[in-house]
Amino acid sequence: MKRNGIAGISLMLFMLLGLNACEKKPAKQEKTIKVEAKAADVPAGDIFFYTSRHRAEEYIPTEEKMGFGSQILSINPDEFKDNKSIKEVWVSPKIKHIANNAFEGCTSLEQVHFQGDMPVINDDAFNGCSALKSLNVDVYTIGLDAFRGCTSLETARFGEHIYWIRNGAFGGCTKLRSILMAITMQKLEDGAFDGCTSIEEFSIPNDFKNRMFGLVPSASKWKKIYLLSTEYYKMPKNCTPNKNCTLYVPDAFLAQFKADADWMQFGAIEPLSKSRYFTKEGFLK
Repeated sequence: MKRNGIAGISLMLFMLLGLNACEKKPAKQEKTIKVEAKAADVPAGDIFFYTSRHRAEEYIPTEEKMGFGSQILSINPDEFKDNKSIKEVWVSPKIKHIANNAFEGCTSLEQVHFQGDMPVINDDAFNGCSALKSLNVDVYTIGLDAFRGCTSLETARFGEHIYWIRNGAFGGCTKLRSILMAITMQKLEDGAFDGCTSIEEFSIPNDFKNRMFGLVPSASKWKKIYLLSTEYYKMPKNCTPNKNCTLYVPDAFLAQFKADADWMQFGAIEPLSKSRYFTKEGFLK
């Protein structure tokens, strides 16, 4: 009996230990599949998201609306060159470089939504995008011929980081009527706006006060000019004022500009603070 009792106790202990071991055994883990996240701030709807997998497979998009997956950090040279399907593109905040000829010849492309700052839009990146209607981007550098031949482009507005616009960047943009640059501009090449014969509105950053008038070839069509200056200065010789144009000048120098007989050839002189683009932080901020 004593031996049987010991055997019974041993059996019970074994069963308890076995149950505990079963309870502690890790559950089988499910296999996870990594999916590239969609870009933020892209409206819901029928939008195709181009990912690194599409790039690896050299997929040519046939969709009209396109965004980018989170692993796309730049747009490669010639990547969408001569694509006739794409009409609208959302450029995610993670993309920091648009390389040479990336969208060249995309003649159906009407809208590009830049969702973050863009350090570089390189040479010929949007050359020949003849349906593109507007450009609004916080860009640092715009390369050679980057938007040449964008014959439907009407407005080009750059954020507070604009630094360099290269030769031919907007060459032949015959419908371009508004060019707005921040005071940060430091390098503007002579042929940047060649053939832009419809410009009505433009800003002149401080560093180009003696050159900019000569670079805008449509003096008879000027309607609004914004002088972004840190000082009062005499009207440059290459300036051709007209009575249909309003000149906006820094508030601190308003009286001096109004007292100058040359500047007074413009139709009106107003303080920058009255312009639609001026905020408490400054022009275009």
